[in-house]
Amino acid sequence: MFKLIVTSAVVGIPLAFLFGTWTPLMGVLLVFIALDIITGVVKGFYDKSLRSRTMSKGMIRKAMIFVVLIIANMLDVAVFGGMPVVKSAVLAFYIGMEGLSILENLGKMGVPLPAIVKKYLLVLKEKGEESDENKEQKEQ
Repeated sequence: MFKLIVTSAVVGIPLAFLFGTWTPLMGVLLVFIALDIITGVVKGFYDKSLRSRTMSKGMIRKAMIFVVLIIANMLDVAVFGGMPVVKSAVLAFYIGMEGLSILENLGKMGVPLPAIVKKYLLVLKEKGEESDENKEQKEQ
């Protein structure tokens, strides 16, 4: 039991420092990343275009999302006193991007897609982009 507590602390404390407090948007992003990977692999099998090099590059890009999320959290700590302003914008942007990628994978397999889902994913992506533009204007 003691080893579990120590292990949890050794892993959890650095993660909490790097990513900040857990928000529901973080859970949504994790699910969307997993779904994008799954639908990408299935699409690769479906159209016989599954390549390990392409998949490796995709996994590296997914990992780099977490680097951007760490940067966003550090900016929140430095500029906004830990309030998740930048992190929320980054999460909204990547949720939109991952969701659109999932829909694209499904669309290439011929799965019918409701337009309203795509509409809301585009709105999320645009909100993330607008937040970035607003921050840049304020900094100048």
